Amino acid sequence: MDQNGCPDSAKSKKSLECWLQMIRTYDHLQTQVAILLQTHNLTVPQFEVLSTLAVADCTNQQELAHLLQVTKGNLVGLIDRLTERGWVERVQVPEDRRVNKVRITNGGKDLFHKAFPEQLGVVETMMADLEEPELDTLRGLLQKLAKAE
Repeated sequence: MDQNGCPDSAKSKKSLECWLQMIRTYDHLQTQVAILLQTHNLTVPQFEVLSTLAVADCTNQQELAHLLQVTKGNLVGLIDRLTERGWVERVQVPEDRRVNKVRITNGGKDLFHKAFPEQLGVVETMMADLEEPELDTLRGLLQKLAKAE
């Protein structure tokens, strides 16, 4: 670090610039998706729950929290709100009454099937300037960063 607290090596500066660009890009992309999902009265986390359950169909809350990378406490609130709207339901496991499975309802599936093509369209528009090899490279680099400690 220099006397102003800024990175003094070229790699440190580039690392910081890349990190800042990732944050800005994430914020921009997330905002675009959030705007679309608002038209369906959904938040991004709620859509992630519906998307996960549409594929996994039925999973317990602990597994779902792990898949979504959220705390169990945050997931409970999400599931509560989605249940109130009739989009998911909790199903008690007969062999272990302490465990609830979470399942998407028909209403949740209908909503997901309406929102998903639109969300995919927004994502495709965002990524339109990248060629397939660039998308592969970007995905690989992001996965590499996710594994870094």
